[in-house]
Amino acid sequence: MDAGLAAVLGATVGAVGTGGAGIVAALLARSQGRSQLSAEYARFIREQRKAAYTAYMETVLKEHERLRDASAHLQMAAHAEGDDRAEAVRAAWPEYRAVQEQWADLERRYAEVAVEGPPAITQSALQISGALNDYGNHVLACLQAFAGGGSPASDDLAQLTEVHNASHDAHRAFLRQASEVIGADGIRRLPE
Repeated sequence: MDAGLAAVLGATVGAVGTGGAGIVAALLARSQGRSQLSAEYARFIREQRKAAYTAYMETVLKEHERLRDASAHLQMAAHAEGDDRAEAVRAAWPEYRAVQEQWADLERRYAEVAVEGPPAITQSALQISGALNDYGNHVLACLQAFAGGGSPASDDLAQLTEVHNASHDAHRAFLRQASEVIGADGIRRLPE
């Protein structure tokens, strides 16, 4: 082989090697950029969801606590007589009314959770809202039964404990799911 051909072949191999290395480096940088973008997107989504879930749960806990307090007053009223009974019933009404007044805030917080998703957590939040609504309806039924000096049936009072527990169970299920959703690291696919 003459020197000219060797020089041309050497230059060609050098150019292909340099160009190939550049292409490989560009592909690696592109892949790394996509991974970085995916992780940043997951972090952004995670923070938005965390804020919505936390705000919703704060509202849920306030409502649940008010209903629990109203239930406690109703239980006291069931075992009291005369003025003590009337006082316990009067103490339950403001708790129930506060829940009703704040229901719009709970619905707004639910809407934020529904927008942030994913669908499984939205369904879980809907179950909490339903459980709280059921709890509130049972409290109201007992309050109305006490009106005019009457008493709710013992089954109605026992159901207050059941609906309280159902509401609490729905709230714990939501927290479990929220923890899983927020725990997504962005490297794996975000939960749907």
